[in-house]
Amino acid sequence: MTDSTTRSNRLVVILGLSMALGPLTALSFGSKYADEETLARAQAGLQNAKPTDMLGKYGDVNGVPSYASSKTLADVLSGSGVFDEFRAAIQASDKADLLSGDSAYTLFVPSDEAFAKLTEEQRAALREDPAALAALVSKHIVPGRYSATDLMQMSEARTIDGASAAVGPMASSDGHIGFGGSDLVKSNIHASNGIVHVIDRVNL
Repeated sequence: MTDSTTRSNRLVVILGLSMALGPLTALSFGSKYADEETLARAQAGLQNAKPTDMLGKYGDVNGVPSYASSKTLADVLSGSGVFDEFRAAIQASDKADLLSGDSAYTLFVPSDEAFAKLTEEQRAALREDPAALAALVSKHIVPGRYSATDLMQMSEARTIDGASAAVGPMASSDGHIGFGGSDLVKSNIHASNGIVHVIDRVNL
């Protein structure tokens, strides 16, 4: 093989490598030595970028859903058909105004079925003693708005009569949320001024 042939082959190899690596080199150096205007645009884009709200589609879990914005707690109880006993107890006590006021409350409402579990003696005692009825109602109302998610992270809640009630997951009931010894059987019934959770027994 002659020297001229060898030099020719080397030249071909060098040209081939240059063609292959040229774009990669240009990209690398281009990004490294980009002009100031390009870098300024990139920096501005990063500063103005807003992170994607991954939970936005689920709504504001701590706020009032749009469907409940025009309903008060009084509306929720009167329109359910399953809270008649508790609604009557509230109306017979001095707590009725709480259900239609502006302050937020969380109600742990025994269903009519839960009231039916009381003995006739217990029911008669409540009917004949307005103070006892008002005390019973107070044991089921907590100031503030607490969703089921909030309750899962709590251990107790203070009712409007100042008493403390145990709240949170109950180990004896497959992780169900409990309140004062009762189980929540339905949660997160929203109103504009609070939230209702249905419980399976009356806390006396």
